[in-house]
Amino acid sequence: MHLSRGLPCSQKMSLTVWVAILLCIFALSLELGPTGVETKSVEQQELLSCEHVSSFFSSINVTIKPANKNQGNVCGGPCCDNHVESQLEVKATKNFERLVKHHTRSQRGHWEQTANMYRDYLLQLSRQSENKTLNLFSTVYRKMSPLSRDPILELYGTIRNHLTSTSFTDDLDLVTDKFFRHLFPVAYHHAVVHAEKDVDFHSDYKNCLIHTYDDLKPFGDIPQLLSNSLVGSVSAASVLLRVLREGAEVLNKLDELGTENLQGSCKAALLKMNYCASCKRYSHNHAKPCAGMCKNVMRGCLMQYIGILNQDWYTFTEAILPLINAVRSVDGIEAEIKGLDGKLSNAIMHAMENGPQLEVKVKKACGTPALMQNDNLAGAYESPLPTTLQHNKWILAPINEMLQFEMTIDKNKDLFLQLSTTLCDDEEYHNNDEDCWTGTHYGDYTHDVVSTTSQKYNPEVPYSSSNEQFPRDSRLQMLIDKLINLKNVATKAVSSNAFKSDPDKMLSDMAEGSGDSYRDYESPEDEEYGENGSGSGEGPRRVDIINVPSSNFTPVAGKTNDSNRISISSVLTCTAFLLAVLVGTSRH
Repeated sequence: MHLSRGLPCSQKMSLTVWVAILLCIFALSLELGPTGVETKSVEQQELLSCEHVSSFFSSINVTIKPANKNQGNVCGGPCCDNHVESQLEVKATKNFERLVKHHTRSQRGHWEQTANMYRDYLLQLSRQSENKTLNLFSTVYRKMSPLSRDPILELYGTIRNHLTSTSFTDDLDLVTDKFFRHLFPVAYHHAVVHAEKDVDFHSDYKNCLIHTYDDLKPFGDIPQLLSNSLVGSVSAASVLLRVLREGAEVLNKLDELGTENLQGSCKAALLKMNYCASCKRYSHNHAKPCAGMCKNVMRGCLMQYIGILNQDWYTFTEAILPLINAVRSVDGIEAEIKGLDGKLSNAIMHAMENGPQLEVKVKKACGTPALMQNDNLAGAYESPLPTTLQHNKWILAPINEMLQFEMTIDKNKDLFLQLSTTLCDDEEYHNNDEDCWTGTHYGDYTHDVVSTTSQKYNPEVPYSSSNEQFPRDSRLQMLIDKLINLKNVATKAVSSNAFKSDPDKMLSDMAEGSGDSYRDYESPEDEEYGENGSGSGEGPRRVDIINVPSSNFTPVAGKTNDSNRISISSVLTCTAFLLAVLVGTSRH
């Protein structure tokens, strides 16, 4: 226990130093590995033969010639010549296209599902309100019920047409005005003058009442107020449903785009990332591409593929969020439809309360009522009224579903550039940048992962100095113009007065297009774009692409795993420890 007792001071100091040295050696040996020597890096480990690698290539329908001594220009591996690399490049490019389309289709599903769900909810809500209104007239205003049924059905039918149709033959405000005009003779007959139920006004007298409706204002300001709120809320909801459908259609149109416009820099990077490790005889399952490399490659290729849509998609989705809030507000379509029967009843009550004054005005304008026997009307009262569903509880609103959709589109405003993170979050790729395939060797990935808005510094897919970086694909341009137009319509619909002044003009704008001519494409570093990808989505654009030579990003070869090296900090710590021991022992 006390080995140093009785020893001279010099021997005690020597023993202490030796113990300290042994402790340091033991600590450093832990970093070197259990064998006492540095663990071999994968570069030093035995590589597979081309015969073993060929089994993997056969699984993807690519045949190699193990005896072939020619090496390809991109990978430079002994197992792949230029012909094999060309096949693998096509495979890598098609896989990239397939992955992108898989994720855009998933997003499209969210848009379509939300549009259909909210449309079905509003249609069912309108039918409940329609039945409630019919029940109101069949009970409270029973004498008016037979003659008011068709106008009620027409009013609600027009509302549903606006929610489902892509074109409108009837203006909702005109139908609303028509409803009250034709309700006036019925209400005046049965609620004001209280004529017999089997007699009706003469057709000439009815026409007089209808034509003097604007001057008489039998229902006060209620019809105009109801028309404004109903037209506004229904038009805004119609815009929302159509914008959701059109947004899904934009994503659907991406399926028509191929990868023929991808530049050689992208295709070569996809080849290096996915297949060059196998060409160099590494195990495909072990040599997974580094996470940082994957993001750089995917982001660079996305910018060449569909990334140009990102800015306009961002501003489009930003415009939808306030539109959803406006439609689902306390003054939106849901409240409007639920309260429609009450507003119609208030209009009739207004005419009844002002009956004496109204009679005076009517006699002055149209004279004494001319009555006539109407056998058809008498039969309508004798026959049972059409059955309507009794109103119980309103259908539950899809609150959680709409909130979930809002969070989804808010999260995916930068959809076409954020895809890189999604694509790389796969088991085919390494989850960090240590001990992985860098594109040229197995080791640590040392390049920075560039942001989605700084792609001109991308080390894997460098920008071209020419405008060929973004070829002017007419299909892409059409989608860009469509997104701009949809954004403008959604923004206009949020304005409190936009849809009230000319709702059908606003809705028709969606079919006319933006009218923008071809614009020059701008870099994501454009001042209006900003770090978060936002921008106006309007006006002329220019591209300012900086060509960064790929030689500036030559990977550091031969880098080994940090966990299998003696760190400088460990050596310095041991040195300091030994000095402390020497100083301490020297004092004795």
